[in-house]
Order: sequence, then C-alpha cells, then structure tokens
Amino acid sequence: MIDTKFERMAWDDSIWEGTREFYLQIENLPKDLWEENCPDENQPTRAMLLEMISILDGMERLVSLAEAEVLEENPLLKNWLTSILGLQRRMANSLERVGVVPIPSLGRAFDPHIHEAVEIAPVEGFPPATVIRVQEKPYRWGETILRVGKVVVTPKGTPVSPTIEG
Repeated sequence: MIDTKFERMAWDDSIWEGTREFYLQIENLPKDLWEENCPDENQPTRAMLLEMISILDGMERLVSLAEAEVLEENPLLKNWLTSILGLQRRMANSLERVGVVPIPSLGRAFDPHIHEAVEIAPVEGFPPATVIRVQEKPYRWGETILRVGKVVVTPKGTPVSPTIEG
C-alpha cells in the first residue's frame, strides 16, 4: 500500500548546494585516499590486461600452426596470416605502451617466481633447471608479475653429497 503521507521532495537550491558541498569535500580528500576510492579511468585493469594477453596467445598459436607449403599454394591464406601478424604486433605494442612486456625465458634458469613448470624433460646439452620450451609466456606489468609463464624445464641436477674425510 502506498503511504499517502509520503510526498515527493521538490528539487530546490538547498539540495543543489548540499550536493555541491559534498563533492567539494570529496575533492579535498588526501590524494592517497582519493586515488584509493576513485581509480584512474585511463589505467587498464589487471583482468583486462590478462584478457588481452590471452587473445595474443591465441594469435601466436594460430600463426604457429601455419604451414609454409600451404601458404605458398594459397595466396588468400597468406594474406590472412599477414593480417593476423599485423594484429598480433599491434596488440603487443599496445600492451607495451601501458608497461606490459613478456619476460624472456627460453634458455634461462627456471625461476619459480615467474615460471610454472608444466613438464620436466631431460635434454642433453642444457644445464639443470633450464627452460627449454615456453608454452605460455610470463608477463610483467611495470615491476609486478602480471602472469606466471608455463614452461618445460630440464630436471634439477643431482645434489652432490659431501664426502667425509676420516
């Protein structure tokens, strides 16, 4: 049931002044409190950046599946691949402009802070705990690790046991 005593409030100058004063108080908040409550609309979010990286991964997989012989036989597919490469380059450049860059990993020592070992494969000629294949690149956003990379590494070396002289 509708309460008959309820009346709609008319918008008048006192309400406008109260609203204006409220926003002026908010604008005078300390900078750290203001930034905490009102994030910069121009800054990308972590979720959005991870989604862009996922799309970039998909483009890289498409490019890696392209076979040179098939592309030479079909100019339409070759043009398609060229377009995908262009989009891939543009997206990588866009990410770089906001400070998101891949972390080089291939041939480097495994680092549990930036890598997740999804497979261990012994390969001759590589030192122990070396990244030999990158399934998903790790990414850094400024000084923060945005995404941990999924890598294949060589096994850790067998620890040398100390000899006891007696």
